[in-house]
Amino acid sequence: MEPHFILTLFQHGYKVRTSTLYHLLKGKRTSSVLVYGFLYENLRFFQLCPELSEQEFNRQIHTLNEAQLLVTDLTGEVQITTQGKRLLSESDQSIHWLDNYRFGKTDEEIWRFLQFLVQVTSHLSYGDKEYIPLEQSPFYQVYLKRRIASVSKKQLIQTMKAEWHFLLSRLSKSEADYFAQQFSGYQQTGKIAVQILQKESTPFEQLLIKKDRLHHLLYEIENMPKETFLKKSIQPFITKNDNQSMNQTKSYLHQETSIETIAQQRGMKKSTIQDHLLELALTEEIPFEHYISKETYRFLDQLSSPCPQWIYRSLKQENEQLDYFEYRLYQIEKLKKERADKLP
Repeated sequence: MEPHFILTLFQHGYKVRTSTLYHLLKGKRTSSVLVYGFLYENLRFFQLCPELSEQEFNRQIHTLNEAQLLVTDLTGEVQITTQGKRLLSESDQSIHWLDNYRFGKTDEEIWRFLQFLVQVTSHLSYGDKEYIPLEQSPFYQVYLKRRIASVSKKQLIQTMKAEWHFLLSRLSKSEADYFAQQFSGYQQTGKIAVQILQKESTPFEQLLIKKDRLHHLLYEIENMPKETFLKKSIQPFITKNDNQSMNQTKSYLHQETSIETIAQQRGMKKSTIQDHLLELALTEEIPFEHYISKETYRFLDQLSSPCPQWIYRSLKQENEQLDYFEYRLYQIEKLKKERADKLP
C-alpha cells in the first residue's frame, strides 16, 4: 500500500478514527464498518487490502504524520492537512471507477470468463477447433458451454462483435487498448496485465489501475440493456458479491412488513434485520420513511453541521429517545440526497 493512497482515504477532510478504516480495507463486513465507508466516501475500497497488517497500516499513518500530511489530535482522531490536500491535488494519479464493494469479490473471475469467451468466439468464427483453451477448469468451461448454447453460432459471433465494439467505444483509448491487448483468439496471443503495466512503479499502483479499469468495464456492462449477452453472462458473478442473507431480507421489503415480522419469519434477531436494511440502504433505494419515525426526522432535521460529523452519544444525551438504527438510516438518506444534488 502506498502513502498517496492512504491520503486519498482522508480527502473527505473530516477527523476520523483510523481503526474502522483499517477494518474497511481488510474487509470486515459489519454494518458499522460499511456505514463508515459510506459516510466518508470510502466504501469502494472495501476489502482492497485483505492481507494488510494493523502494524503496517499504523506505520503508514505515522509516516504521514511525520511528513505533516496527516495530523493526529489528542483523542487519536486523524485528519488530512492543508499540505496533504495540496499533494493530492497536484498528483496525476486518479482512481475514478474502482468499486471493490460492488465488484471486488469476483472481478478477476469475471475478467477470466470474458477473456475465455472472446477466445472461444474468435476460434469459432474461423472454424478452428485446434487450440488450447485459456481455461481448463470445469467451473469456467461448463458455464461457458451453457452460455454459448443459448444462441446460434452466427448470432454469438455477431453479438460479440457488436457488444464489444460498443463497450470499447465507451472507454478511453488507453482503457480500450489495455483490454484489447489481453485478448487471445485466432492467431493471436494476449498479453498479461503486468506486461502492459510494467512502466508503473509498484505492484500496488498496478493493482489500483487494473481494478479501476476493470471496474469501469463492469460498470459499462451492467448499464447495457438487460437482454444483452454480456450483461446476462456476468450477472451470476456480480450477485456473488452481495450479502446473500441480506438479499433474502430484501425480498420482504415490497410487502411493507415490519422489522419485527421479518425477524420472526426469518428466525433472526431484530438487530440482524436492521443490519441488513442498513447495508441495503447504502446502494439501493429503500422506503426510509417506513423505518424512520417522524420524531427522529424532526430532531435530526434541525441539525446544521455536516452529518458525518455527528456523534450519536452526544445527540442521545439531548434526545434519550433517539434510536441508533433510525439515526444511521437518516444519515444515509440525507447524504444520498446531497450527493445526488451534486451530480452534473
